[in-house]
Amino acid sequence: MAVASFWDWALRQYGHEPTQTLLLALQSQADLVILEALFAAWLSTEGHRLQHNHVAAMRVTTGAWIDEVIVPLRAVREQWKGDAANEEARRHLLQLEVEAERHLAELMWASTEALRSEPRDVTMTDIVAKETTERACERMNANLLALPGFENGKFASERGQLVALLLEST
Repeated sequence: MAVASFWDWALRQYGHEPTQTLLLALQSQADLVILEALFAAWLSTEGHRLQHNHVAAMRVTTGAWIDEVIVPLRAVREQWKGDAANEEARRHLLQLEVEAERHLAELMWASTEALRSEPRDVTMTDIVAKETTERACERMNANLLALPGFENGKFASERGQLVALLLEST
């Protein structure tokens, strides 16, 4: 399996309006890195349990890219929202931001190779076959809890809503 399988899944999930709206709100309110949240959720659908140490190792690889590339691109793009004089440049920034996010996906993928090679819990295919949606919900919740922004029960209601939306469309 390659990073493209995650990327395609993430784009489909982000394309659902209620999911996108919730993710953007969490990005704004909880400083959530949307692609990290989608990656944690996707890992759960593949039967992987994400722990805090996995997130810490991933952040060693991805932290500078997030802080020095993605966040500044997003900030400038958001600053230019509604500015007709910068609309063309804003569209270009969006393209650059998507390319930067794609590279972030590759960094996350590479930094979790050891996790992804460990024995897995049941996958979404197994879940559908065995109707263990409750277990999938628990695993996805656990994976999201390992991320900054959701620790110590923060945004619990929104996290639950996100899990429901992602499982519904997976």
